[in-house]
Amino acid sequence: MEKSDLKLYLVTDRRFLNGRRLVDVVQEAVKGGVTMVQLREKDLDTRSFVEKAIELKKMLKPYGVPLIINDRIDVALASDADGVHIGQNDMEYSTARKLLGKDKIIGLSVENMEQIAEANHLDVDYIGISPVFSTPTKTDTSQPFGLEGLRRAVTLSVHPTVGIGGMNAETIGDVMLCGADGVAVVSAIMASETPQESARLLKRLTVKSWTKQIWQQTEHIFKLITEQPFILELVDGTLQKDKFARYLAQDEIYIGNYGRQMFLLADMIYDEEQRNMFRIFAQSGIDGEKAMHQLLIDRFSIDTDVRASVVTSTYNSHTQRALDSGSKEIAIAAMLPCMWIYNRVGLHILEHAKMEDNPYKEWILEYGNEEFTEGVNSILKLIDEWAEKADETTKAWMSKAYTEAAWLEYAFWDYGYNGDGKDYELDKIQGGVKR
Repeated sequence: MEKSDLKLYLVTDRRFLNGRRLVDVVQEAVKGGVTMVQLREKDLDTRSFVEKAIELKKMLKPYGVPLIINDRIDVALASDADGVHIGQNDMEYSTARKLLGKDKIIGLSVENMEQIAEANHLDVDYIGISPVFSTPTKTDTSQPFGLEGLRRAVTLSVHPTVGIGGMNAETIGDVMLCGADGVAVVSAIMASETPQESARLLKRLTVKSWTKQIWQQTEHIFKLITEQPFILELVDGTLQKDKFARYLAQDEIYIGNYGRQMFLLADMIYDEEQRNMFRIFAQSGIDGEKAMHQLLIDRFSIDTDVRASVVTSTYNSHTQRALDSGSKEIAIAAMLPCMWIYNRVGLHILEHAKMEDNPYKEWILEYGNEEFTEGVNSILKLIDEWAEKADETTKAWMSKAYTEAAWLEYAFWDYGYNGDGKDYELDKIQGGVKR
């Protein structure tokens, strides 16, 4: 079984048919992008269950979409379905495997971390993490995992994972961002008057954009940044002024070069509308940052006539090399952390900061403000458009450029707090900062 089979996993429920034929609704959903179908019938007699399974199997075969039977091994055998999905209270996995053979798909529902650990010792084809959110279509389950629990569950599992419970257009993107291989959908498709269109929309949401993928891959770096003493003390306003001054003086050097590089990147954009949008964002961001810098430089009497630190010079060199590649995709990937991570750090600080009498209030408000956030989001949309058209080699270089820059973001904050009293060993391959 391919992981892609799990991407958009439809679980049937006849309660939502409203007079329509089950096979017709499922066929429309498959045309819209459903990649696997589970026939779930809790109240149907065995003969009727088998007949529906055979009908669906025949319809699905030309599309190459697997048919899974919920719970009933006998129905799966009688209809020659592609597999079964069993719960913790159904037939033991070892017995199900013995009856079905090694070539059939067997999925297993898990409802807590202990069950995931136990499933790791079985050769199941996938696990259904259930429920991620509470849902009226599945009431016989335990406490919802939630997104944080799902993220831990995906990390713990050695098997492909499917998020079950509460999957719809509002939740699927976040679930996929947690690392799940797919989502199991019931009412979002079965209750839709246009199942093909609904499936097409949901399928798009299961595809991780480049920015979602790279954020997931590097989220640990962002978390390390938010846990740094510099940020923690900035939040409560206790950060020593000499540490903030060291950071701001280096930022003056960095931003001077970064601003110039932003306009060099704009010149690489052939689409006039995109180029103008990028230039407006760049100019607005640079003007806002310069004004905020000058206010704090005057307030704290900061001496900005300093040499560039090893972190600052390495960071500026990194973005320049990306520009020199001649690829606007690689260049924007290298320059993205400076705007994206800064913005997310600003929003994080704004959420937790003690603003009253905080001497760094202006800095916090600058990077967490709505206008800057909207501008960053527009750049994220732009880079996803570029990445979607880029070849795999370019996307690989984009990811490398971004990851190294993200580590340099970490180093930049760390240098502000520790200065030259700390040695930095920059890994040129991974862009890592070893502490």
